[in-house]
Amino acid sequence: MEIKNLQDKVLSFLDKNSNLILIAILIFALILRLKYFNINQAVWYDEATYLSAAKSWAFGIPYEIEFVRPIFLPFMMAMFYNLGATELALRVLILIFSMAGVLFTYLVGKEMFDKKIALIAAFITSFFYVNLFYTARIMTETPSMVFWLISLWLFWKGYVKNESKIYLWFFGFFMILGILTRFPSGLLGIIILFYLLLTDKFRFLKNKNLWIAVTIAVIILIPYSIWYYTTYQKIPIIGAAGFYHSQNYLYTYISMLPMVFQSPIPALSEILPWGGHFFIILLFLAIAVIIFNLIMGYDMLTKEERLKKNLLMILWTFIPFFYFAFLAGQFPEDRYLFFSYPAAFYLVGFGFMFIYDKFKKYSKFLMIILIILVLSFVSYGQINYADSIIKIKSSSYIQFKHAGEFIKANSNHEDKIISTGAPQLTYYSERKVIYWPEEEDIKKFIEENNDVRFIVLSLLEQSPPWTYTWPEKNSDKIVPIEAYLDQQQRPILIIYEIKR
Repeated sequence: MEIKNLQDKVLSFLDKNSNLILIAILIFALILRLKYFNINQAVWYDEATYLSAAKSWAFGIPYEIEFVRPIFLPFMMAMFYNLGATELALRVLILIFSMAGVLFTYLVGKEMFDKKIALIAAFITSFFYVNLFYTARIMTETPSMVFWLISLWLFWKGYVKNESKIYLWFFGFFMILGILTRFPSGLLGIIILFYLLLTDKFRFLKNKNLWIAVTIAVIILIPYSIWYYTTYQKIPIIGAAGFYHSQNYLYTYISMLPMVFQSPIPALSEILPWGGHFFIILLFLAIAVIIFNLIMGYDMLTKEERLKKNLLMILWTFIPFFYFAFLAGQFPEDRYLFFSYPAAFYLVGFGFMFIYDKFKKYSKFLMIILIILVLSFVSYGQINYADSIIKIKSSSYIQFKHAGEFIKANSNHEDKIISTGAPQLTYYSERKVIYWPEEEDIKKFIEENNDVRFIVLSLLEQSPPWTYTWPEKNSDKIVPIEAYLDQQQRPILIIYEIKR
């Protein structure tokens, strides 16, 4: 009887205290993120690109962001710099975005499924290694994912549930912020368009508040478009897309999924060939069930709310995945699937609850305990993996930081550097960095530009092959003044000063 009472109390608590569980998840997420806060000793190329652009706009250091880069993140950081912020404050900003990502994963899941699935998805987001890794990096992935989730939440509240026109108006605002943070955020617009066409036919065109949302987005986009065109003489966003060439990476991304969604259960992962991939199993189970329901209920798609939600979830899962698999042209990385991850977590939660509903007649309490145990084991494995890769990468590119700081301390503002790795060197040295001239032109270039004072050669950011023998052949023109070694005590970056 006591066991039965305990079970009833646990079930009642879980059912009635979703907000307390969410708070516990958020605290857990914050603890994990604080563990790795400011752990990285130097910034990467992408980080430095945005940081250098922010410093350029705030302080006037010589740097121009590439035309393929979105500008909202460096724009935000420039405003923080103008207020006296440091790199530490900018890392706090990314941390806040990451926590908002956990929260809005729950809020969107609660609207589109239920609290149970939303809590499962939020919990997975809290410990997922990709989220932890890029929370420690000042890059666009985490902020753009938050804008994506906020946009979708506002769309659902404003259009689907018709709670307030204000939601829909702000949907347009956050949608364009997402695009200006990371251009592929525009995929959300394609997802929503397909959703509207399949569920509302063309009736959505009569919704004036949706048109107001579009108008708001266009108004925000106009100043950026003018700046982009006058700066690069290219059509905004489309000009950036033209930089990449479509390639088929479908097999590579499919092969990547078991690693990304690794979910080992002790003992089972050693005995069973699929024992380390429970999330993959649940994900595919959910996709199969949802697609089956959509096929069987296609004629009810315009009427039944459950089918509409399922349709949006499938579109959300597959459209970003296939975009990066076929169209993006970027070599596959786990971060490029950032936009699909929340949908995948909802589907994993859906899979959990599908199995729960099938077996709860035997024991609800036992099924809940099993779900908690599986999530606990998986979180342990994912956290360990995140811990290892974050620590391994924490000191990468530290040589560029040391080199940049050395040059800053031993040069004038007008001095220039010939090197690759321009974003990193610019960020740390705050000096103008010029890419290598052609081999036949470099001597003349140095003679005609007296403000070129340093040459930096590294194995971290590859220079043209001929540059690695050029210093030895021209020892009368340059002298090595600083060198940084790798773990095997081999030179990995050398600073040369030009003899004048």
